[in-house]
Amino acid sequence: MAVWNIASSLAPEPLPLLYRPLHSTYILSITSAYPAHPQIIATVSMDGETRMFSLIDPESEITSTVRMRAAAPYITYSPVIQCFVAGDENEFGRMIPIRRFFTTTNIARLSSNLSAMAPASPWHPCAIFGSAGGEVAGTNPFRRVLYNKEQIWQQTWFTHEWIPSSTSDSVGISRFYDGFRAENQKLAKYHTTETKPLSGMGTSTTYEEGTHVTALGWNPNRSCAGWASAALGCGLVRVEDLAI
Repeated sequence: MAVWNIASSLAPEPLPLLYRPLHSTYILSITSAYPAHPQIIATVSMDGETRMFSLIDPESEITSTVRMRAAAPYITYSPVIQCFVAGDENEFGRMIPIRRFFTTTNIARLSSNLSAMAPASPWHPCAIFGSAGGEVAGTNPFRRVLYNKEQIWQQTWFTHEWIPSSTSDSVGISRFYDGFRAENQKLAKYHTTETKPLSGMGTSTTYEEGTHVTALGWNPNRSCAGWASAALGCGLVRVEDLAI
């Protein structure tokens, strides 16, 4: 990782103020704890390591959390709950507090592997996650910040299905499901049939390429902070006010 001062350097090829290795392989995602702790940086690497360090003293002020078996390149910082929100190796969304970075707390679970996560909003603590199966779900982890055994409630925004068309002049057919109610999500292992072992072997589903959620985002303006957008593999973008 390298850090440059873009304000004072006039050289055509300026040298970085800080340059040091953080992982043993590629860095997939990097984020800072701005604005509450702008000197704190968190990274996720290809080998499944998630680490946090300080720009003030990166040699000694560095720590890591539980290693994932497979990398999930999603991490963001929520200034409202003072925690990093990240994806897990399977279908979980997790929360990593700054004060207890050595441990993680699950805050959401989808029916298939995570394929997208919205950057945290500076105006509210809610998080939304997208899956390979076209599902977008949101949760408010604030109660679990205060008590890590608190029940977690999860609301599915919509689910999306896409199938290719039999005609050459069509890009495919999409179908949306709406009207889900909030549910008390069980975060136990093998709770869903998607990953429940069958005859001692884990199973997974392969979905059409246009079904999965590719990107999610919150509106950064305070007056419209409840608006969210979701981009899908088929090219559609859905924008909706989730605060209603």
